[in-house]
This record gives sequence, C-alpha cells and structure tokens, in this order.
Amino acid sequence: MNLPFVLDVAIGLVFIYLILSLLASEVQELITTLLQWRAKHLKESIEILLGGGIEIPEHQAQVTALVDELYNDPLLKNVNQGATEGIALWFRRFTKIFPSNRRGAYGEQLATGPSYVSPETFATSLLERLGISKLIDKLTEVRLEKFATRLVGTYKVNDNDGVEIPTSQDLKDHWEAGKIRQIVEQANPDQADLSSDPNFVGLVTDYHDILKDFRSRQATLKTCVERMGESLDRFILAGSPAGSEAEGVPLIGRLKSFKLGIFGVDNERAIVSGGLRPSLSEIADMVNQGSDVYKEITDAYAIIRTKLPPINEKINASMNARLDAYNNSETPPLNLKLSDLANEQRDLFRNAAIRELSEEDYALYQDYQSYVEIEKGLTKLPAPVRESLAVLARRAQTRVKQTESDINQLREEVSLWFDRSMSRASGVYKRNAKGVAILIGITIASLINADTFHVFDRLSSDENLRQVITKRASDVVPVNGARPPLRQELDDIRNQTNDALKNVALPISWNPANLSKQFDCPPAAPINRENVTSEQEWATMFASCLNRQPENRALSFFDKIGLTAQIFLTRPWEGFKMLLGWMLSGIAIAMGAPFWFDLLSKIVNVRNTGSKPKQAPEQTPPP
Repeated sequence: MNLPFVLDVAIGLVFIYLILSLLASEVQELITTLLQWRAKHLKESIEILLGGGIEIPEHQAQVTALVDELYNDPLLKNVNQGATEGIALWFRRFTKIFPSNRRGAYGEQLATGPSYVSPETFATSLLERLGISKLIDKLTEVRLEKFATRLVGTYKVNDNDGVEIPTSQDLKDHWEAGKIRQIVEQANPDQADLSSDPNFVGLVTDYHDILKDFRSRQATLKTCVERMGESLDRFILAGSPAGSEAEGVPLIGRLKSFKLGIFGVDNERAIVSGGLRPSLSEIADMVNQGSDVYKEITDAYAIIRTKLPPINEKINASMNARLDAYNNSETPPLNLKLSDLANEQRDLFRNAAIRELSEEDYALYQDYQSYVEIEKGLTKLPAPVRESLAVLARRAQTRVKQTESDINQLREEVSLWFDRSMSRASGVYKRNAKGVAILIGITIASLINADTFHVFDRLSSDENLRQVITKRASDVVPVNGARPPLRQELDDIRNQTNDALKNVALPISWNPANLSKQFDCPPAAPINRENVTSEQEWATMFASCLNRQPENRALSFFDKIGLTAQIFLTRPWEGFKMLLGWMLSGIAIAMGAPFWFDLLSKIVNVRNTGSKPKQAPEQTPPP
C-alpha cells in the first residue's frame, strides 16, 4: 500500500462526504427556515435575557408580554420577513401545526419572527417601549419650569396669553417670589412693586414663552437655557427697576454675579446645577414607580390631569355633534348613542374631535395619553428588567464625560448587553444545530445506504472507481487555493459537484450489488450482463444471502423490505457493521460541506505535489 493509493482512497471518501454534506445542509436549511428555528431561538433568548435567567411564573408571564410588545414595534416588524407566495407559503400554512408557526407566536397577530435583530434596533425598541425618551422629556420640562420659577417666581397667564406678576400682597398667599425679585427687593427695600415694572414683566414673559416653546418641542434644552440667560442679560442692562442709576449700580453687580453663578460662562452650569438633564441613575429610576424621580414625573402629570376635564368635555361635545349629524343623515333618522357604535367608528369620531382642539389643548391631551400608556406598560414591567437597567445605567455613568451623551451611552450599554447575550445564545444554537445535523446525517446515510465501511472497501478494491472519483474531485477543488466568499463558495461547490457526478456510479444506494457486498453474500447477478433485469438481480441476491431458491414472482417494495430485514436477522454482525457505517457517515456528514471541501483541497494539493508556486516578480537590473 503506497502513498498515492492511500491519497486516492482518502480523496474518494472525502468527496463522497462532501456531496452528502451538501445535501444535508440543504435539508437542514429548509427545515430551519420553514419551522423558524432561528426565529424561535432568538425570541426565547430575548425572554431569557429580560427575565434575568430566572424562571419565576409571575415574571415569566410579564417577560413574555413585554417581548410580544417589542415584536410589535415597527423597527422589529421591518426586519421580519415571511413567505408570501408559492410553495413556501403553502408549506408555511401546513407547518402551523407547530406552535412556533401559529399566529400570535411572535407578538399580536404575528406568525413569523425575525431571525436576527441588531443590537441597536433592540436597544432603541426597548427604551422606546418603556417610554424612556418621553419620561426624560417630561422630567426635563418639569425641572426647567422649576428652574424658571426659582429665578423669576410664579405667575399666572391671562386670557390674552400674557403674564400677570403677583403683587406684594399676593406673595403672602403662597406665591413664590423668585431669586431675582428677592435680590432686587433686598437691594432697594423702598422701591415700587415689581409687578408693575415693565422690565421685570418682560423678563417673566420671555421665560413663559421659552417654556412654551420647550413644551411644544420647538426649542431644545440648550437653546432654552441660552435664551433664559440672554433675557436675564437684557434685564440687567435695563438698569435698576424703579430706581435711579446710582441706586442701580450695586444691584446690577449683584445680578451679574448671580447670573454668572447660575449660568456659568457657557450656560452648562445651569443645566448641571439645576439638574435639568436627568443623570443616568435618574433615568434608570424612571422605570421604578416607587422612586422619587418617578414621583416627580407623576406629580407633573397630576397637574395636567386637573386640566383635562374641560378638554374631555370639548371632545365629547364634538363627538355628540358628529353623532347627531350621522343620525340625521339616515332615512329614517336613527337614534344611536355613542355606546351603540362599533369601536372603529367611535374611534373615528374621537380622532376627528381631538383634531379640532386648540394647539395647547391638543398638546396637553396627547401628552397625558402618552403618560397613561407608559404607566400601563411600567406596571407590567418585570422586576429583572428594572434591575438590569439600573446596573447598565451605573456602568454607563462611569463612561460618560458630558451630560448630553447620557441617554446615548445608556442605549450603547443596552446594545452591548444584548449583543453579548446573543453571542452566548448563538453558541447554544450552534450546538443544538450540530445535534440536529447529526440526526439528519444519519437519516440521509440510512436512506441512501451510505455505509462508510462499504464505501471504503469499494474504493480500496476498485481502481477504476478510484480514478474516476479522483479525477472528478480534482475538477472541483480551487486552483492555487483561491477561494470565494463562503456563501458563493457553497453555491459554486454545489454546481461543480453536480457536473462532476455525471456518469459516476458512487458506491452508495440500495441496490443488489451493494447489499450483497455489505452482507458478504455470494455475488449477485452481474450488473453488466445483458438481458438481466433489476428484479432478477434482487431475486438472485435475496436467494444467495438467505440460502434458498429465487422466487418466481415479481417482488414488491414491501417484499424487498421484508427480505432485507430477514438478512439483518440471519447476519447480525454484517447488519451491525452496516448500522455502524451509517452512524459514521452521519457524523461525517454533520461536519459540514466547508470542512470537507477544505480537507479535499489539501489532499488533492498533496497528491499533486502541492499547488504551483507563485512566480516571483521580475526585478529590473540596476542601471
């Protein structure tokens, strides 16, 4: 036994494993796609991530509900693709007998789920689903109002959207004066009431307009703080209110010093010292309904709730007017009530009535409805998610240098948290997929009778078969080791092997010639003998293996199965050897086509004494 012989046998064996691996990969990919194993594993992995890996029935139900809501998020829906036509759609309907393919398995009314979700998409969807951004905006709005009140005091708005400054008498009735008013009155105790000072009224009006712009999201926090500082500068430049120029000089100095202490040089001090932008720890506390931060938000919405009754009355009045018009438009006129309408029609009336509200009422109504949805979601939020967000917020806090990057850093931490968890889940999926690949490989090996021991015997004893397979295998491997990308590579291998298999009789399949050798029976009828039918070959093989005369009748499919089973019983060692050969072939098939392709390339290169070396570049002789 010399080296070329060993290499030829190895090439033949590896080439057959490569062909069967390509078939197994197609089968596994088809099953994986139609039964949505990847999508199901991804959803289960997300549930484990959000549940903290602890299976508590109460938490599990909350986690499942939260994940279903995430899958209904538009960002995740955009990456979800399912079969829409053809055989794939028909087979998808057939596979609905499995729970993972039924409607509702991936969120409300969804029967399919994405196989991959990017960390950025997950982080954005989770934070939006929890309403973090809206809560941050509301908390910032509340604190900006408190910041403005701390400077200029409280005021009320008249019907013309102007502001009315409380008088000295009003301040005794629980009105807040504001630091600027206190400075002015301490510097000039005998001056006139600031409620009638046009400069101070202008300052308060500016602050009111700034807060209004921030509520309507027409100005950012940074812009609003800058405008507040500029408005205060104008007030200072206007001089001492209700006083002479000489009296105003020390007052102006005190106001400038106060302004510098509050706003700083670049206004960043006002954002930090006033706590206008929530810190990461406060952001994490927003999802904890028992925290002080969340109470600060609920108190603000409690004030909005007191303003809703007149708005709701306007909406109900408009809906009733539309209902009356609808009743009168029918012949004969109807007498329907709002409660008699279908939900869809009632929603249409309500949406139309909401759109008729004034801009301010509409903003208040929508703001409060968003809060109701957020509060409803936070009530169902699992405890492990709150704890995880708190840990991620503390980790992100150590990496933040500037306050404006807080929420972005938290989003990055959530993305990293998801990415690392999915990396571990990917390892679990690969191990499970390897087990499925072994089962598929053994199944394919048994169905086509790919017995490793028999294949090895045939390659060892049949020189012509070795030469044909070796020649075909050499046509498949790449030249000089050049390889395309993996996906393209598999497609190319599949096409090349299909061409290489033409006119090649592989030593696999259920036929009399293979079975007689596998069971070590006397030779069956020669395959190449003229006028010998396949039925005669089967009859001769069964007769020789079972030591009896061939039957004179045609053998059916079930007759062949029964007689083959009898051979297994009469020749147990050969039958056990065949089963072991199937198992070895199945394990080899599960190694995957890329593995066998790489190994085949190396063996062919060794057989051909290596690949041709690259030609050295020509060097130009020195002048």
